[in-house]
Amino acid sequence: MEATLPAQPSVRYLNPAWFASVMGTGVVALALAQFGLIGLALPLYVLAWLALAALLVLYLAKLGRYPQAVLADLQHPLFAQMLPTLPIALVVMSLATRILPLGEGLLPLGQGLFWVGMVLIFGVGLLVVFTVSTQLRLPLEAANGVWFIPPVSALLVPMAGGLWLSTFPKVWQKEIWVVSGLFLGIGFFLYLFVLASFLQRMYAHGRLEPHFLPSVFIGLAPVGLLVLAPWRWLEGGAQVGLVPQVWVENWPVVGLAIWGLGLWWLVYSLALLLDTLLVECRRVQFHFAPGWWGFVFPLGAFTLATLALSRGLESAFLGSLAWALLLLLGVFWLWVMLYSLRAWFSLGALRPPKGGP
Repeated sequence: MEATLPAQPSVRYLNPAWFASVMGTGVVALALAQFGLIGLALPLYVLAWLALAALLVLYLAKLGRYPQAVLADLQHPLFAQMLPTLPIALVVMSLATRILPLGEGLLPLGQGLFWVGMVLIFGVGLLVVFTVSTQLRLPLEAANGVWFIPPVSALLVPMAGGLWLSTFPKVWQKEIWVVSGLFLGIGFFLYLFVLASFLQRMYAHGRLEPHFLPSVFIGLAPVGLLVLAPWRWLEGGAQVGLVPQVWVENWPVVGLAIWGLGLWWLVYSLALLLDTLLVECRRVQFHFAPGWWGFVFPLGAFTLATLALSRGLESAFLGSLAWALLLLLGVFWLWVMLYSLRAWFSLGALRPPKGGP
């Protein structure tokens, strides 16, 4: 029997999950900046921009030359859930532009990314859920961590809206605050629905296949954002006089309770990862895919939440843990970036996927 030749590299095979590399690199830059490591944060911020620009060019080429492939992604049970990574990447870069000391000249760029990202998050997230719920019939056994991505996208909006609020004209501030706050409800309740489905699947249908393992870590992202997003949203509202400052001061107590779930989820996810890497029959099935960036952004969001709580509660325990999480985040980023660069240099990133997302 003749060996099948690999498909020629083409943008038609570009996996939308590659935008998660921008999310991951951007959140590492954000984390480094929040820890005061600006000299390390700035190069990663530039790298994230280069990746975003290159991926946008490739994805627009795919949309223009192979629209049927984009439609097929939308109707795919895994790739569809990855489509919101594009607007998430835009909002992450908006946040990084706001947090890093880049000067006033880049404020319009960050504000523009926030507006475009917010509109696309609503539109793409709704389109994904509508398409999956009307054109696919997924059994509960198909539930996995990529289902958390639409809720994650919604939770980023109030976080970014709160941080950018004071930079907008006063006449706009109340409505921007209200609109961005609506996404809290979208993200929170969608997260609860997905969390229940995912845990039921894990209990009722046994071990996930190894290529789904990075998706388990995605469950960290909504927890981290449920700590940060309401906090920054309330903080932004208090800065412009829309809500009492006491609401902001009391939030860390609520955030700590939410954060506890994230600590449990992190230990659970790491245990699953070790269980896969230490057993050969599972390790050999653990092939690289762009979905590996699911290891990075969620951990980054949880690291930022831990740092914020350590400062808000003046907790030495949380402060020490935040530094440990930053180190772990750096290890994951280097690990996934190494495999990603190898995939692009070999043009494997533009060939049909082997298995996982």
